[in-house]
Amino acid sequence: MTLIKNIQISSVRLSERIGEELMQLIAAGILKPGQRLNEVHLAESFGVSRGPVREAARELEGLGVLISRPRQGFYVTDYTPKEISDLYEAKQWLDQAMIEDFRTHSDTTLYAEILADIDTIDTSGKLEFANSLLAFRTRMSAHLNNRFLAGQIQSLHRHFFIVSALLHPEHTVERMHRIIDTQRKFWSAMVAGDYEKARTVLHDDAAYWSRDVAPRFEEPRQTTG
Repeated sequence: MTLIKNIQISSVRLSERIGEELMQLIAAGILKPGQRLNEVHLAESFGVSRGPVREAARELEGLGVLISRPRQGFYVTDYTPKEISDLYEAKQWLDQAMIEDFRTHSDTTLYAEILADIDTIDTSGKLEFANSLLAFRTRMSAHLNNRFLAGQIQSLHRHFFIVSALLHPEHTVERMHRIIDTQRKFWSAMVAGDYEKARTVLHDDAAYWSRDVAPRFEEPRQTTG
């Protein structure tokens, strides 16, 4: 019984490690948007059987990073420019609802705590930043009074996490700092009780990133492994 349990634990840890490796390959641009995963080659590369690779792929599918197609296997998630524009349009609506929820049910003490939490965002690397930013946003949305709204915002931010993993733009460090600076401006406005400024900060930021990100998904995508 103990042996079986140890084998199961080892298998879980192996799939987690492979999932982390797959995320690194996606973040590095080695696995590209729309590309099919070659499970045989990946298993050989990792020195494992196909089982742990498939299990890791299922876990990443649950996060939205991969998608599966019947009898074809797993593919790296991709977006069209229209889907990116829709994400940022939805973000503008949800941002305004988020501000109203905080304005109605919270206070400047909470805003100050969230402002200080920005310092925990990790800028040491692209994937580290994406993971840390998602964690920060998840903690932030946990304070919302409307739980349905919180769920919608968390879902939206998971999409942005995937988008950030897929993108390989120039000036990555500058982009990270722009995102953090926007968060500081927004939460500083919230602390000051200047809700109109807070709305403007997020509205302008979403418009900026929509113009920047959507065209980057117009490139031809690889669809075979």
